[in-house]
Amino acid sequence: MKRTNRLLTVLLTALFGAAPLSMQAAPATKAKPDLLQKAARRYDMDSLCREAYRPYPGYADRNFWQSLPEEVKRQAVAQAEARLDYVWRSVTVTSYLDFARKGIRRPNDLHIAERYSTLADLMFGELVEGKGRFLDQIADGVWSLCEQSTWVATAHIYWQLSGTAVPDIDRRTIDLSGGMTANTLAWAYYFFKEDLGKLSPTIPQRLRAELNRHTLDVYLNRDDMFWLGFREGAQVNNWNPWCNFNVLTTALLVEENPERRAAIVKKTMRSVDQFINFFKPDGGCEEGPSYWTHAAGMMNNYLEVLKGYSQGKIDLFGEQRIKNIGLYIANAHIDSLYFVNFADAEAKASPGASTVFRYGRNIGDSTMMRFGSYLGTLTGFVENPLSGTMDQRLKTAFIYKDMCAARPVAPLYRSVWMDGIEVAVARTEGGSAEGLTLAAKGGYNAESHNHNDVGSFILYVDGQPVMVDAGVGTYTAATFDHRRYTIWMMQSEFHNLPVINGFGQKDGGKYRSRNVKHTDNGRVMNFSLDMAGAYPAEAGCRSWVRDYRFDRRRNTVTLTDTYDLSEVEGPVALNFLTCGTVASGRGGIEIQSGDKTLRMAFDLSKYELTTEAVELTDPRLSNIWGERLTRIVLKVKNPKRRDALQVTFLQQ
Repeated sequence: MKRTNRLLTVLLTALFGAAPLSMQAAPATKAKPDLLQKAARRYDMDSLCREAYRPYPGYADRNFWQSLPEEVKRQAVAQAEARLDYVWRSVTVTSYLDFARKGIRRPNDLHIAERYSTLADLMFGELVEGKGRFLDQIADGVWSLCEQSTWVATAHIYWQLSGTAVPDIDRRTIDLSGGMTANTLAWAYYFFKEDLGKLSPTIPQRLRAELNRHTLDVYLNRDDMFWLGFREGAQVNNWNPWCNFNVLTTALLVEENPERRAAIVKKTMRSVDQFINFFKPDGGCEEGPSYWTHAAGMMNNYLEVLKGYSQGKIDLFGEQRIKNIGLYIANAHIDSLYFVNFADAEAKASPGASTVFRYGRNIGDSTMMRFGSYLGTLTGFVENPLSGTMDQRLKTAFIYKDMCAARPVAPLYRSVWMDGIEVAVARTEGGSAEGLTLAAKGGYNAESHNHNDVGSFILYVDGQPVMVDAGVGTYTAATFDHRRYTIWMMQSEFHNLPVINGFGQKDGGKYRSRNVKHTDNGRVMNFSLDMAGAYPAEAGCRSWVRDYRFDRRRNTVTLTDTYDLSEVEGPVALNFLTCGTVASGRGGIEIQSGDKTLRMAFDLSKYELTTEAVELTDPRLSNIWGERLTRIVLKVKNPKRRDALQVTFLQQ
């Protein structure tokens, strides 16, 4: 059960958040690719959608289900057995009121997710064992979820048209939780409708009716749900492919009317195009690697279903944009489970190993397939392959042997430049975590899951973090409302960035980088940007050009800030955040993180050096960094209107 709870927690981390931020206007873009709609125009979608969807043999095909790998069958039955005594508690109205009153998401939303995860445990165990031992519990789970007034999470209920704090059955909406509940119940209908009907024909009838009421009717009748991306200038995020994938799967498994099925399929294609269109050609994910599984990974799921249902006719996996969206997770990898964690991303992420492998296979990239196998070795995939949704388990079961056979290798690219999201990653030597690994960013301060962090960086030594981005704490209502930038983790003052005339960066789409440049000749990587535009006018900053020079021969990173102020009216300082301990050193300070040492060299006479402990009481942060981080402040003693500030990082 501990493993199950941990997986639910990981799921909820990405599940319940960021909806309000998706309403911000997107930057101007060129002509939209509209890849799915173009593909649809090449075929008669109404004709394609006349066929029923049969992705897997039915429950009665015992030879098929018994042919699964032994490790998969063992875990499936064990997970189902652990749920035999599960009590299907109702979701109370005060669960929703608690969020409205206190902004608290857990344990209420955790309980909502636990219900469809439990049903997935029971269903997959029954498919494998085939003795009917879990059918009564499956029936109870199906009935319990059908009795629920809404499948929407407490944090998202306000997306109802009524805007009330409790479920309104006359004004429904679809969110991530509701979509995954529908997806899970659709698989219950697909695999077990006959057997549930033997218990009582009312059960599958009720199930189909509720799937229509909660999901399919809502999807067809509403164009205003933000994640659809139909509003002009809408900024979509992981909600778009995730919700559309769940709706598509539900419709294909349950909807019997070909015209209605076709209408849903075509609408999902128009909507997912908005997600694909929003990505820059480099495939960079503004939300960060923690969200890759739920953004790119869900798009992969969606495209797999569409390709399979259309018998290979609708296939986007050969498109370079689609390939790049998948490859982002390899580009953002540092070492082990450490990833480049800008925005609301955690420094340690666990992208679904099987999803990475499948995406790599779909786009024909063996490096990514081996990366999926590598991630599997770090997360116990061989012994415990089954996790996540019912969909995830089904897909994993059928790639298990191939994934286990793939040689596990991390990509560890020497140099990565994603010009669309303005993120540079460079390491001392490609194929090795030894030495330094630098990641720095430009961008703008209205990115999805944004932190005010234009120009910031992180720096690792031998694959271990030293100069860091804290990430994000446990989600509450404040994380996504008007209070967001009162939270220290979102503020530039707690990133590796300057304070200019006493001001930190400002949030909003107009606060962005200028004149971004990147070069890498193999020996030296240079990344520079003017980040004055990320600061408010009150900072009086005409220009602040930050240059990162990574000299691989010397194994050093030199940061140079060259600035021009209209006036000096407040403090000018360089802030740095580290997970290590700070001590005096030659020509600067030494930072010890574990058994790794990084020297930070600078002109001691120019700055007033202070260090401040940043206590971590939020378990989402302390589980990664421990009890505290340390903020290093280099306050310029006699700031000038124009000057150059320089700090060099050297591995000891």
